[in-house]
Amino acid sequence: MPIQKRRPFPHLTVSTNGRLGRALANALRGRAHTPRRQLDEVVAEASRELRSAGLSDPAVLSMLCEIVEDTGRECGADRPSLMTGKLRWVPVQARVLESAKLALAISAA
Repeated sequence: MPIQKRRPFPHLTVSTNGRLGRALANALRGRAHTPRRQLDEVVAEASRELRSAGLSDPAVLSMLCEIVEDTGRECGADRPSLMTGKLRWVPVQARVLESAKLALAISAA
């Protein structure tokens, strides 16, 4: 199912908006050819941009959770998995949070 025209994520540059949207859509659709590093890099960049926009670390993580959830709904990943019973965007959200926490810890040091 194609993603509809969505509103840009607040506090992010146009480039990061596009890269994050594509990386999330690929991860949510289970595209095996998309390397994990691609998602990790764009999540780290988004985390830094959100922090530089004045958001606290918990606010950055909250915004990224919301972005993953919204993107999951837009691309049809809001149905439960037949194997686990969890919504399909939940594991992607956990992966994004893991990457964001690491990026925020590195940039704080």
